[in-house]
Amino acid sequence: MGMMRQSRMVLSACLLAALVLLTPSDAVAQQRVGIPSVAKADSSLQKGVEDFEAGQFRAALTIFEGLLADYPKNASSSAARIMAAKSAYRMGRFTLSQSFLSNFSTDFPSSGYLEEAMHLNELASSALRIASNSPQRVGILLSLSEEDRVASQAIFNGVRLAVEMHNSGRNSRKIKMIYRDVEDGPSAARRAVRELSDEGVSLIIGTLYSEEAIAAADQAERERIVFIAPLATDERVSDSRTFSFQTNPSMRVRGEVMARFAINGLRLNRLGVIAASDSRKVGERLSDGFIEEASRMGADLVFIDILPDESYWYRLPDLITADTLDGIDALYVPLATRDPIPLAGAILSSFDRVGRVPRLLGNSAWHDLPQRAHASVYTTTYSNDFLVDEESSTYREFAESYFYLSGTPPDRLGITGYDVTTFSLRALSRQDSRQLHDVVRNMPAFEGLGMRIHFEGGNVNRYMFYHRYRNGTLALIR
Repeated sequence: MGMMRQSRMVLSACLLAALVLLTPSDAVAQQRVGIPSVAKADSSLQKGVEDFEAGQFRAALTIFEGLLADYPKNASSSAARIMAAKSAYRMGRFTLSQSFLSNFSTDFPSSGYLEEAMHLNELASSALRIASNSPQRVGILLSLSEEDRVASQAIFNGVRLAVEMHNSGRNSRKIKMIYRDVEDGPSAARRAVRELSDEGVSLIIGTLYSEEAIAAADQAERERIVFIAPLATDERVSDSRTFSFQTNPSMRVRGEVMARFAINGLRLNRLGVIAASDSRKVGERLSDGFIEEASRMGADLVFIDILPDESYWYRLPDLITADTLDGIDALYVPLATRDPIPLAGAILSSFDRVGRVPRLLGNSAWHDLPQRAHASVYTTTYSNDFLVDEESSTYREFAESYFYLSGTPPDRLGITGYDVTTFSLRALSRQDSRQLHDVVRNMPAFEGLGMRIHFEGGNVNRYMFYHRYRNGTLALIR
């Protein structure tokens, strides 16, 4: 916190003299020719200016952003854009300040603020050049509660090693981690994002659970800061958002990518789906994603059945017949269970009794099961989100560093923390004129120690592993 304030004092000494020339005293009077005034918008603008002049820059920015969202073509719009840029500048959010000024002359060609906008943009650019000599700040959101402490420490160990690796590079701008505890749940996550925004972080990584991630993502959108969730699978974390990303694919996306692989990769066209309802609706979301993507791609969905619960897996021969499945190329059978081995065995045995069952497609619950010969009968093929090559030199070096740091071998959480942070820092360090959220969204495919990450222009990771049981063995096929 002290370093951030010191940095802002240095910037203030260099640039405040120029900034005071940009006074808001006549902001309310600014009007665009031919565009009518709205009393409520004018009132909001006045309140925002008052907050700005009182030094309440965050409150002012919130008002100006709301005004721009609610009244995009109002007489107050150009003034609100300028004042939002000034507020962000005074908060030390120089990139955000420039984003408000982007295309200002095109959007408001007759505005009296054109020269002011150009001047402020130059100030923000100068401030960014000064700030480039100091470490970039990255926020970390994890819980220190008694039940979460071990998991949080494992992730943090991976994050720390990734940051240390990045900082050891000669040409990379150094990274400073700023940690916030979200033990108190969603409200703590929102508060932490606000605090990290005030600290001037460039991006935020966290949390353990989807509910906290949803809250953090919501606040990150308000703050216009990139938020990357390493574990959350709930679609609400990134759905319809600009700044929030999920490296752990949501259940719906997992279904989508499996359908795409079945059609494009395996050349299958006549498909069926059987899933069982569960309390978390995991099976249904997997199935929904598969069905929607397969339909969009023009596949022939011959058979769809959502079973009432897991017990119905054992009754498949009573529910479907060989004739029902006649002509199907493959059957998508996602499992939503914490104990897949006995359930997978029961399902395979049930299909033996049904007869004429085609190739089986599945999700990560089918990974590395002991029933390899049995699964091979149906050439069972599935997608998987995590795979470690423990024989690779890269992994062995990481495992040695992790053990030296923690005294324990790395687990999935530690590897995930390392992979997600490594990917995030590569995006943060990339020489690119686009805003960071666009850079993240369009980063090249990343191969980590255990994760693959590629957003493909969206906000949810869609890059997975694909495995197949065949001839009694399990093989990675892509």
